[in-house]
Amino acid sequence: MSRPRRSAQRRIKALLACGFAPLMFLVVILLDGALQPGYDPVDRWGSELSNGDWGWIQIANFVVTGLLTTAFAVGVRRALRSGPGSKAIPVLTGVLGFCLIVAGVFVTDPNPGFPPRVQPPPEPTLHGWVHNLNLFPAWAALTAAILMAAYRGIVRKEGMAWILTTVIAGILTPLTLYIAAQRFSFDTLSGSGHGLWQRISQAIGFGWYALYSAHLLRDSRNIPLQAAGHRPAAQPSQRTDGTAV
Repeated sequence: MSRPRRSAQRRIKALLACGFAPLMFLVVILLDGALQPGYDPVDRWGSELSNGDWGWIQIANFVVTGLLTTAFAVGVRRALRSGPGSKAIPVLTGVLGFCLIVAGVFVTDPNPGFPPRVQPPPEPTLHGWVHNLNLFPAWAALTAAILMAAYRGIVRKEGMAWILTTVIAGILTPLTLYIAAQRFSFDTLSGSGHGLWQRISQAIGFGWYALYSAHLLRDSRNIPLQAAGHRPAAQPSQRTDGTAV
């Protein structure tokens, strides 16, 4: 293998490895939530960790994960090359990355009880509204990317185990988030079990992205130079008498 090809593949593999970032996002939420006094991960949204003295951890978690997910989208575009979903999956992944950055920049309003001794604002703030509404395009993009990958897998016959895993993830990711939303009252800003169901949804959706990253990394050795923006060396043109120009 030529040096330019090896270099191109290393760059693509580095971008594809960024697909593990969403799963690490969940790990940070779990660890941060376990260490925060007064925070109950079962009955609290993960975004609530953006408030308080240690809120910068979750804010950074949103932004860094969003940037890495956007980088992963670039790697996906180069790896898929052509066929069903080759454009849609990277775009949807990029939308998810952008939404995660937005969630970090526009911090959610605190809910009653956390952080301790902090009162929620009398009316939702602008950044709170943006953060909450941002959840819908984020999970819509996440779900659509998974289902598009399932469709691509079916068309390309990528294996029954992978297809079933992807289809199930595409169904359960929005379903579990819907259950979480149903267990929370937006009138009283409280609920029971919504934090647990949100984490289940994140575990399924973000865990799938880690599997997808590994799935693409396994096949990245077959990526031609053209997929990384390299053009094959030009061949000398031939005259009609057979001599090179």
